[in-house]
Amino acid sequence: MKTILRVTLLFVFAAFANTLMASGNLKVNIQPLSADKAVIAISSLTESNLKITLEDRLGQIVYYKEVAEPTGDYKKIYDFSELEAGSYKLSVKSDKLTAERSFEIKNWKIDVGDEKIRLEPFFGYQDGIVRCSYLNFPKENLTLYFFDKQGLLYSKEIGRNFTVCEALDLSKLEKGIYEVVLSTGDKRYTYPIKIN
Repeated sequence: MKTILRVTLLFVFAAFANTLMASGNLKVNIQPLSADKAVIAISSLTESNLKITLEDRLGQIVYYKEVAEPTGDYKKIYDFSELEAGSYKLSVKSDKLTAERSFEIKNWKIDVGDEKIRLEPFFGYQDGIVRCSYLNFPKENLTLYFFDKQGLLYSKEIGRNFTVCEALDLSKLEKGIYEVVLSTGDKRYTYPIKIN
């Protein structure tokens, strides 16, 4: 039992260290130039393909771009003159890391909000145990769900903890298809499991 506990703790610390280092890897800046133009500057310590999404306050995508070539630095002037006054969210995804920055267009100016970092959770399944680890950078209220094909089997309110390390023993379950879901407010991360 002590060996399993040590292996689990080693796994958790390794996952935590890797994700913590990755969190400083991506930065997104919006530098207003005028009432309707801004420089979007994205920097990353490692070169990767970037996915840039701009959403309005209702979550409707108003702009999407995938940078074809892996890059560590991206800078471009964007013209927002076609956008209506209101709130927007710019998201940049690089591998499993997402940086989000909100901004508002009002009174002929662009007000930029704070940057939020999101790192996708790690899920793993081995020897009848499913594990989930997550760094809650946005400090959102978290809930863990476990489903079978009929519906919800288990849920746990995790709260706003920064470090999440959860494990569920599935060794006594019947064969079938299951799903673990980590809900982070406006995001849902799912992990399918097939028990043979």
